[in-house]
Amino acid sequence: MRKKDFYKRNKSLILISVIFILFIVVGSCINKIDSSNLEDMSSQIGEIKSYYNGNISIKDFTITNIKEYIRYLGSIGIFTLLFFTFPISIIVFIVKAISIGYTINTSVLLLGLSSFKMCIIVLLKNIVIIPMSIILIELAISYIKNVYKQLKKKRQDSIVALGKEFVLNLVIIMCASIILQTVLNIISISIIQFLAR
Repeated sequence: MRKKDFYKRNKSLILISVIFILFIVVGSCINKIDSSNLEDMSSQIGEIKSYYNGNISIKDFTITNIKEYIRYLGSIGIFTLLFFTFPISIIVFIVKAISIGYTINTSVLLLGLSSFKMCIIVLLKNIVIIPMSIILIELAISYIKNVYKQLKKKRQDSIVALGKEFVLNLVIIMCASIILQTVLNIISISIIQFLAR
């Protein structure tokens, strides 16, 4: 039974990962459909380049990104926990994928070959958070299915227990991913700033 559950969970994780990648592709196609705001994006890319070329403190960089990660993972967790708002969690997850694809594609369109560093920055900034959010979405789907089953049986105690278990998993995932991603960000930004000198 455990082996069956293991394969089922792995299959679910792979499916969610594929969906995330598909929406990254969708995000990368948006600029090809509507390139009217490329000028505004150009100025934003310029700001980001100076941001990573040494014109910002590691402390400010770290705090900004931690807030972003808490909002992203926290939104998925909270909207899932409330059960009826679970679709919003999926939307948050999809928007994240689209934004990554959009940012990478914009960098390529505006910077050409020199966009390589920008693409690496985007990937490094999300290299831990994205896999962890995929795991969180898988846990969220499992939680929603189990809560639905218990609602049909009208077993309130089981629903509370499931909620507590999900919150515990959420806290563990958020703490682990934010700590690991923050350490990686500090190392990567230090290296990039050093090379930019």
